[in-house]
Amino acid sequence: MKYVLIRGAKDDGKSTTIDSVCKQLKPSRIQRLNINEENLEIVDNTIDIQNGTFIIEVNGKIILVVAGTPTEQKITITVIIEIVIKLKIKIDYAIVAIRSFEKKDGFDTGNELAKYGDCILEERIYRIDDDKNHDDENWFKDTEVWNKRIFKIVSCLYNELKDHSVIHTSDILTTSEVPEIIGRMAKILIGDSD
Repeated sequence: MKYVLIRGAKDDGKSTTIDSVCKQLKPSRIQRLNINEENLEIVDNTIDIQNGTFIIEVNGKIILVVAGTPTEQKITITVIIEIVIKLKIKIDYAIVAIRSFEKKDGFDTGNELAKYGDCILEERIYRIDDDKNHDDENWFKDTEVWNKRIFKIVSCLYNELKDHSVIHTSDILTTSEVPEIIGRMAKILIGDSD
């Protein structure tokens, strides 16, 4: 298993970041892991992937998504993975939210994950704030910081997925969207966004 860690303090946007990344991956199937009953519930593909544990499928690859940090869910990543294994699901990738500093006894998510695979990206995120009042609670999704964050994580996962399966940009975006998206992302990367 290869995994991505999204590290941040409380309310820094870990779960919202993971939700946006998962939407960009355009999963063919989303299931919520019911930890108490140790089963999976099929959910609508338009559901917000936040504050819980999910299994998504992208191009035939299974991705464990721990959108609520293990400390918030009060269950270690080891137990979460063991439940998934017990359900006979082979995890190809994982995207895991983790607190900047895990203070609860018995939690060591980074080291626990290292026993199951390799970290391909650890992204330290911070809350996106400014001194303006905004009518739209999702105003931060129009910022350069947000766009760079999502682009970096999604690009890392796309690179991994393409190494192991056939994934084409046109499978993810419509043909008319590709030049526009590439142009916008290039501008963001060089710091020349509008």
